[in-house]
Amino acid sequence: MKTAELPRGVPEKEGYVMFNQDSTFMTILNKAADMVILSVLWCVCSLPLLTIGASSSALYHTAVKVIRQGRGYAFSTFLASFRQNLKQTIPLTLLLAAFYAALGAGIYLLWPQTESMFANIYIIFSLLCILVLLTAQLHLFPLIGRLRLNRRELITVLTRLVFGHLGKNFLLVCLLACAVEAGIYYPPLLFIVPAGFSLLGSFLQEPMFHRHINYED
Repeated sequence: MKTAELPRGVPEKEGYVMFNQDSTFMTILNKAADMVILSVLWCVCSLPLLTIGASSSALYHTAVKVIRQGRGYAFSTFLASFRQNLKQTIPLTLLLAAFYAALGAGIYLLWPQTESMFANIYIIFSLLCILVLLTAQLHLFPLIGRLRLNRRELITVLTRLVFGHLGKNFLLVCLLACAVEAGIYYPPLLFIVPAGFSLLGSFLQEPMFHRHINYED
């Protein structure tokens, strides 16, 4: 923090200090404020649940563009991305919800029958499918937020991301688990956890995206 020189003719007062907007302290403060804004916007825009895909796409896009790259403003960038991706993400959100519901229902019905080999195989298979779906979901909405891909390109890239980066995907799922646990056991953290997860996740995902897609930030 630097003390700015007072203009001529302005009497010097004790404690008169101006903040340098380019200082490290102000940069950190601004980024923290942006993270709070983004987290609140994500929570509010995800409330109908059908729009959680659009809000997740906007959250990732804004976290990378505004917080990491310092371009634009958090509020306006998030809302613009949210509106742009809303129509595309709602059908995908419904499809994912249907898959989760079907797999979850099967596990619930067969769980009491664990003495059956078929039931055990089905439960293990369903859990693996849920893990694959979750990993795909973690990449799907950020890809939609960051890039404009057609359906074929999106499926191809998703397949490569899910099955070609097992180590990074494991770290990403662990990061998500920590974020969910923090939000459940200490709700005030919801004011920063969503943006924090997207920001930290982007350090894993952006190199993965660049490996399979040639694009400029």
